[in-house]
Amino acid sequence: MLEANIEIPKLLPAMTLRGVVLFPSAMMPLRIFEERYRQMLDDILSENRMFAIVREREDVSDEEAKMEPPYQVATAGLVRISKQHDDGTSFVLLQGLHRVRIQSVSQEEPYRILEVEPLNTVIEETVPQIRSNLVEGLKQNAELQGLVTNEILDMLTPLEDTSAFVDLAAHHICRDTDFKQEMLEEESLHQRAKMLTELLKVENEKLSFLKQSFGEMGEDEIDIN
Repeated sequence: MLEANIEIPKLLPAMTLRGVVLFPSAMMPLRIFEERYRQMLDDILSENRMFAIVREREDVSDEEAKMEPPYQVATAGLVRISKQHDDGTSFVLLQGLHRVRIQSVSQEEPYRILEVEPLNTVIEETVPQIRSNLVEGLKQNAELQGLVTNEILDMLTPLEDTSAFVDLAAHHICRDTDFKQEMLEEESLHQRAKMLTELLKVENEKLSFLKQSFGEMGEDEIDIN
């Protein structure tokens, strides 16, 4: 959900990164060291403190890769913390604000600026039930000692905004970048929650099988190298 009083500008500076997906509401630490991004940071800190994190396409030719082709859906973020070091690099803590759809690349030098439009989430009447199913999957994963920790559950449980709940859950437990990008591009909140629930179901079934299998084995049967 877009924060109150924060409007996403039509022209938005961007970092285009391989293998990186930022979700709204999530926090992402970044080390700013390239000259183009140092200048970008200087510029945005004196303005609205916003830039986008865009995943770079990797399914392209070597020649196309030089152009850093972006996926069409990205996330606008707000710089919450910025600390410059003596060597000119900076530590930045960026908070995801809102999904955006890229209309065009408006500028490449000295850094990339995108023309974007906000991509709003479609919230269906079925959301309460699908959230309930997701919560059960998360709790089971924590009990099975999967990727979900008690700390993650404590962070997610108080959230009333189901869109933020789903996005933060995806940010913390999804490891596959293609899957994360697919979730980022999905406009339906019901579908996003369903995708995550199904991912957890598969993972929990694997963990349950392993737990049962090892539980049936004696200590002398387990070969530890």
